Amino acid sequence: MQKRELKTIGLLVNPRKSQAQATLNELEKWLEQRKPPVRFLLCAFDSPYITKKFTHLETVDEQLLIADSDAIITLGGDGTILKTVQLVGSIGIPILGVNLGGLGFLAEIPPDLFISHLESFVNGNYILEERTLLKCVVKETGDIFFAINDMVFDKAGFSRVIEIVTQVDGKLLNSYIADAMIISTPTGSTGYSLSAGGPIVIPQTSVFLINPICPHSLTNRPVIVSDDSKITLQVNTEYKEMYFFRDGQRMGQYPSGLTFEVSKADFSIRLVRIHDHNFFETLRTKLHWGEDFRDKQRWSYKG
Repeated sequence: MQKRELKTIGLLVNPRKSQAQATLNELEKWLEQRKPPVRFLLCAFDSPYITKKFTHLETVDEQLLIADSDAIITLGGDGTILKTVQLVGSIGIPILGVNLGGLGFLAEIPPDLFISHLESFVNGNYILEERTLLKCVVKETGDIFFAINDMVFDKAGFSRVIEIVTQVDGKLLNSYIADAMIISTPTGSTGYSLSAGGPIVIPQTSVFLINPICPHSLTNRPVIVSDDSKITLQVNTEYKEMYFFRDGQRMGQYPSGLTFEVSKADFSIRLVRIHDHNFFETLRTKLHWGEDFRDKQRWSYKG
């Protein structure tokens, strides 16, 4: 995959993260010492969490950040990357995530490795990893949405279940009676879908997940289909409306009976990886696989 020449790097920061100020201070110090031939832009924000004014970081708004950046570094968590994905859209700007948050499957770089990874990035020692996006068209209204993680069709807080008539490529899959439905990419398989009992899918796998939430039948299980499929959902509810979520954000409320057509977007998102990405190692680390959580002193045998 062709790399961009890095002349300008944008920084999109979640200022509410406790380590944001210290990480920016460290970057400022590195820029002062190294003076790399790269321009750095900092997305403007009015926040009491960030108090220092920076000498080597140009402050801009989101629109200028996207227009002028050859790549974007996010300082935050996975949520900050999800926001950046929506800003970048189809432009194809690579995204490098620094994890100042919690679990962090998308934003993997810990703060203590930020500068060393940044040096590798500026020197061109990185790879680009493409991630598939979902596209949803609301048939009756023409509304269009994109998501890198998932789309959720929800009962809007109503106490009764809803009916989600689901077709794949024009063929009926099932009329689900459930609280909600998740349509997920492989990237999103470690998010909401995982919490709802869905499988973990390798990011480069060309599939989508169809995962009902609390289905009113023990035989309903997540289904995996090709990402070339067109998934059509008609959502019927006794309540006056249902909610539609994209990557954790509520995008709208729609009346019962509307049809949502979900398919693969015609563009992808590029994530920057400094080293060869080992997804299995990430799983073991983030999910603490193989660790013994028992109290060893309590369980030790005293003979």
